[in-house]
Amino acid sequence: MRAWTSHTLNTQTLTMTIQDKAKSWAIGTGALRVYPQTVLQTYGCSVRGNDGKYRKGTKHYVELVIETGNSRHVGKHHYEQGQQMTDKINEIYVHYYTQAHPYEDN
Repeated sequence: MRAWTSHTLNTQTLTMTIQDKAKSWAIGTGALRVYPQTVLQTYGCSVRGNDGKYRKGTKHYVELVIETGNSRHVGKHHYEQGQQMTDKINEIYVHYYTQAHPYEDN
């Protein structure tokens, strides 16, 4: 295990992307929550069984729920559970973050 010294810390470049800033702001302040909610429609995919092997299966599409303050908005679009959903959640976090911090240099 590597021991961190002041020298190694100073040489590390710690940069936060806009997505990192947006998530940190949303979670830290409690101003925004975005989470998936399953719907009845399904799609085919490969799922991992208890034995570790992949086989054909189905997953439910999700719609995204956005909670800000006292309001709760349920999205109209359905997303697959995976990168497509994650990208949209990041996009929503960034949108609300830039609205709350319009003059910050990103």
